[in-house]
Amino acid sequence: MTLIKLISLLVILLSVPPGLRAQVPGDLAGRYQMDVQGGGIKDYTYLLTGNPADAKASPRGGAILEGGADDSEEAIRWLIRRADGGDIVVLRASGDEGTQEMFATLGKADSVETFSFASGVPASDPFILGKIDQADGIFFAGGDQAEYVNFWKHTPVQEAVNRAVKRGAPVGGISAGLAILGQFQFEALHDTVTSDEALKDPYALEVTLGKDFLEVPQLKGIITDSHFSQRGRLGRLLVFMARLMQDGWTGEARGIGVDEETAVMVDGSGAAVVTGRNNAVFVRLSRKPLVCRPGTPLTAGVFEIVTVAPGQRFNVKTWEGEGRVERVDVKKGALTAL
Repeated sequence: MTLIKLISLLVILLSVPPGLRAQVPGDLAGRYQMDVQGGGIKDYTYLLTGNPADAKASPRGGAILEGGADDSEEAIRWLIRRADGGDIVVLRASGDEGTQEMFATLGKADSVETFSFASGVPASDPFILGKIDQADGIFFAGGDQAEYVNFWKHTPVQEAVNRAVKRGAPVGGISAGLAILGQFQFEALHDTVTSDEALKDPYALEVTLGKDFLEVPQLKGIITDSHFSQRGRLGRLLVFMARLMQDGWTGEARGIGVDEETAVMVDGSGAAVVTGRNNAVFVRLSRKPLVCRPGTPLTAGVFEIVTVAPGQRFNVKTWEGEGRVERVDVKKGALTAL
């Protein structure tokens, strides 16, 4: 073993928190994995690719919203650039190593670290919190947003992520990871809900909404949804927005729906551009719904819908930009184009 490799091994081993079981690759490629045990139950796994030390980068803020199915290579590279090539932390509760590999190969990040949670127990783990506090960019993988809410909301992980955002770390998410980025969230605590189900009863058990999980300035006052056109989710997004106004959470509801294989890249000023294969929609509701109560189909409008194609731009702060504009009413649970 050369002196350089020996030093690399010592750096990696010294960065392992006490009591954890580490598996270090023989080729010392700058990557290792730890399976963390708590009371006989695996609580999280940890992956590292790159330099375990703090990169001391100068991130510039921003957010990427990925609709699902596949990551956008352009969006991932954009987030790494916004992170100034520093340390990227990926947070997830299920899935494989695909996101780790993508961040590690697409850009010039100093390091990519993934924490996969099996429960909420590690949400106060000092090692995890320390890594989030050093993060120059944070990405939430796909999965089940109910797990993210149950594992991280009202925990030190939530606080650490918001600290990172406040000091300028850009954030991103795909699918379930996208669903938690706005000020308001569909939390899916009682499974998912279809558009038809939500339109028939805006207060159905499955329509579980939350607020103030993450504090991303560009997404203040916004609720997001993923797999948008492919799963016919316009109707349920309109219900979510009507509920936000009916429940007094906001005076004007704004929503962003992102198609699969598509991403919205939002810089620190709120200027956004759509990239990928499909579209994103930007929806606004300025008038309180006429009928929004339990057990009764929704009646609300007028919803203004701007469909933004790849390459087109939209500003989420001024709520104006390029795209096709439509107006829709909902009457007794049915959508009507105006």
